[in-house]
Amino acid sequence: MGHVGATNRTVYCMTKHTVEGLTKAMAIELAPHRIRGNSVGPTLVETPLARRIVDTPEKRAYFESRIPLGTLASIEDIMAATVYLASPAAAMVTGAHLLVDGGWTAQ
Repeated sequence: MGHVGATNRTVYCMTKHTVEGLTKAMAIELAPHRIRGNSVGPTLVETPLARRIVDTPEKRAYFESRIPLGTLASIEDIMAATVYLASPAAAMVTGAHLLVDGGWTAQ
């Protein structure tokens, strides 16, 4: 929700948009100290909290239909993105908000 809007989600969307602004500002402010600032923007992730939201086959089908890859993210999907951003492979990545959303915001 940091790149889109949604009905009845004004405050939630606002807080997610804020994360991206914070990420970019921190990247600029901390760069002189060789500290990188990045964030991850996941789609719905298979967690106990998400299971309370997606608590019927119809709700699951709805959310999966909105994600072009057709599935909720796993915790491992988010962990992999985070490990990448923290690794030397991302040494020149700062100020980035890495979307791990299965294509949700690509539509």
